[in-house]
Amino acid sequence: MTAFDLAKRDLRGGLGGLGLLWICLMLAVAGLAAVLSLVSAMDKAIDANARSLLGGDLEFSVASREASEDELTAMRALGTVSHVVETRAMLRGGDGTSLIELKGVDEAFPLAGPLELDGTRPEGLEVALDQELAERLGIAKGDTINLGFSQMRVSAIITDMARGGGFAFAPTVLVDAEGLAATRLIQPGSIVEHEYKVLLPASADPDAVGEAFVERFDEGGWDYTTRAGAAGGTQRFVARTGDMLLLIALAALGIGTLGIASAARAFATTRRRTVAQLKLVGGTRKTIGGMLALELGMVILGALLVGLLLGALAPPIVGQIIGERLPIAPDPGPHFDALLLAAATGALVTIAAAWSPLVAALDVRPAALLRGSIDEHEEKRRWIVPMLAASAAAALAILSASNEQLAAIAVAGLVVLGLLFAFIGWIIRRLARASRHLGGPVQRLGIAALDRPGNATIRLTVALGLGLSLLVLLAATGQSLLKQLDDTIPQRAPAFFLIDLPKDAEPGYRALVEEQLPDADIVLVPSIRGAVTEYAGNVVAEMEELPEGAWILRGDRGLTFLADLPEGNELTEGEWWPADYDGPPLVSVDAENAAAMGLKVGDSLTVSVLGRPLQAEVASLRNPDWRSFGFNFAMIFSPGSFDDAPYTQMSTVSVAPGTDTLAFERALVEAFPQVSAIKVADVVSEVRSVLESLDAAIRIAIALAIAMGVVVLAGSVVATRAQRARDIVLLRLVGGQKSQLIGTQLIEFVVLASLSAIGATAAGALAAQYVCERWFEIAFTPDWTALILIPLGAVALAVTAALIAAWPALTTRPAEALRAR
Repeated sequence: MTAFDLAKRDLRGGLGGLGLLWICLMLAVAGLAAVLSLVSAMDKAIDANARSLLGGDLEFSVASREASEDELTAMRALGTVSHVVETRAMLRGGDGTSLIELKGVDEAFPLAGPLELDGTRPEGLEVALDQELAERLGIAKGDTINLGFSQMRVSAIITDMARGGGFAFAPTVLVDAEGLAATRLIQPGSIVEHEYKVLLPASADPDAVGEAFVERFDEGGWDYTTRAGAAGGTQRFVARTGDMLLLIALAALGIGTLGIASAARAFATTRRRTVAQLKLVGGTRKTIGGMLALELGMVILGALLVGLLLGALAPPIVGQIIGERLPIAPDPGPHFDALLLAAATGALVTIAAAWSPLVAALDVRPAALLRGSIDEHEEKRRWIVPMLAASAAAALAILSASNEQLAAIAVAGLVVLGLLFAFIGWIIRRLARASRHLGGPVQRLGIAALDRPGNATIRLTVALGLGLSLLVLLAATGQSLLKQLDDTIPQRAPAFFLIDLPKDAEPGYRALVEEQLPDADIVLVPSIRGAVTEYAGNVVAEMEELPEGAWILRGDRGLTFLADLPEGNELTEGEWWPADYDGPPLVSVDAENAAAMGLKVGDSLTVSVLGRPLQAEVASLRNPDWRSFGFNFAMIFSPGSFDDAPYTQMSTVSVAPGTDTLAFERALVEAFPQVSAIKVADVVSEVRSVLESLDAAIRIAIALAIAMGVVVLAGSVVATRAQRARDIVLLRLVGGQKSQLIGTQLIEFVVLASLSAIGATAAGALAAQYVCERWFEIAFTPDWTALILIPLGAVALAVTAALIAAWPALTTRPAEALRAR
């Protein structure tokens, strides 16, 4: 008889634990496939639409000035060029005012990507409005709006447009060059970005072309972006979110592996007698091994197919639910690379978990059956294959992450966390052993079950603890972040950030604030933009790779010049200049950036402002108070450094919470049309929306890990159902009542789940405190009431599932159990 025939016949007698294996593997693979598919869907969508997102193959950008004739000629020699002028402004019309992202575009715009308008393209004193903005302010085609110093007609509503690869916090408004000039918003010193989109020949390398241009005009302050980096902000967000979700999916996979191991052990136990019987009648090891492999393989294949199908549905579902929140909707797939990776990882962990018990069953000797003994004897060689399979699965998980180092640390952390909960499980067993003689018979039996032969206390503690600790960690961190947004920021942050305030408008501006908001606090600082082109002898344009953490080298940065050290800033090296300093330019640099760059006090630093280089000596390094919610600059120059350059002022306006600022906003826009007012509450609301969406996604993933732990618990109870039934029948024969028998099971499950939950809550809360205070540098302020409800709910769910799984054993008739072998 072939192995296939034996497998079919053997499965007629029942799965013997393979049902639990199927559920655990299916859920684990579904979670892993969903996360990997989502990341792959976003990456493929970005790659497929990179040119459209950027609006070309290459983008050159410079702050506060247009390209010179030489620079423009060099660009046109590369390919077709489109010039876009981008700034922020306040739009007045319809039912109120709104901060907008104003784009002045030429006739060639867009070189790539969609531009769909409900109406005609704006010309002269006309604008095209973002659809959401028009709906919010109640503006329709043909209406009149005020923009800067000009009144303009709405010629079109933008229904679709390539918006780049970032999350926009202000709606877009389009004008042409004539309309932009009519607004009179572009003045010397205004915060404005000039972008030149270029379509390159198919054979050109965008990175090489961009680098050559920047090196050629190295003092111009140019930055470039290729189509591959068009969605840099989105890609970083997707990568970080994907890594977080991947780690949760791996935790669920680890929990599922425990369930797979329990199921494999139960299956092997039921098949040991069959193996011995087959060997007695001449069955070979090869044939019997093939039988077991086929049985296991059919279940694994079924679990993988269902899990992969569920995982493949994640991208289209997410696209339907939150696609509009993303700059680009995820590719619906299917993404076979991600699915193949999930399947391979699932298969490897199954081998790691099931190999040892199955080989032990295969090694049963026929004599053991004749002696009535089929005990399992472990051998060291049985762990070689599981260790190799587990290592391969870990390697696949690490390589699938965007940050391999972080993934390796996280996988190691999960292993450490698993060992911690294994230790907690060992403690539970020791406490049960020490307490088995305390209390009445019901309590003693329930406690003793935690340390009886063949118990799964350690395994279940790890399964429940891993998922619950992750849920507590992320819930507490998310609550602290949201509390920071809802409470701390409104109390400490100003109500408005104002930019592009003319430097000669200060008296009128202060008078307006005094009239509209008499109790407001005002802070004014000069503002200009520039790019670092050289530092300590290093030419930025010639560097193959920028130092990690030196973000001030990436494009234009806000610069200022001040006489006094800003409040909250702390000098770490060097000295601050005198308030009446009048000498060569000096600069104070953020200490973290300086450390990343290898910059020291006394070194030189050159910035390009309006295409002109300014060299300054580093006078000091300092730690800015980035949490002050006021103005903070990575580079502060000495007074007089930019006397010959046009600059504007920035201002913050702080008011008491609850103050009505609507009249102030309207008066400000009327008096200073060129000023852009960024309302902090609106920014916080957008950030909160993103955090809530991310928190919801993470909690869904964590729910999978918790569900996996509950499945493992229920499965382990099912695996011991026969033993429980015999114990319960014996207790009934000596007078045990049904309520007492239920009580023993309830005590066992409640003690196990409660002690696991206490350990998991403590571990998760400590980890959340570390993350909040060390990583986010915010106070650890979770909602303790909501946080405590999490482990309570998990305990209730686990105990309920365990009781349901144990119920058939509780209702077994004594005659049936005594007849069963």
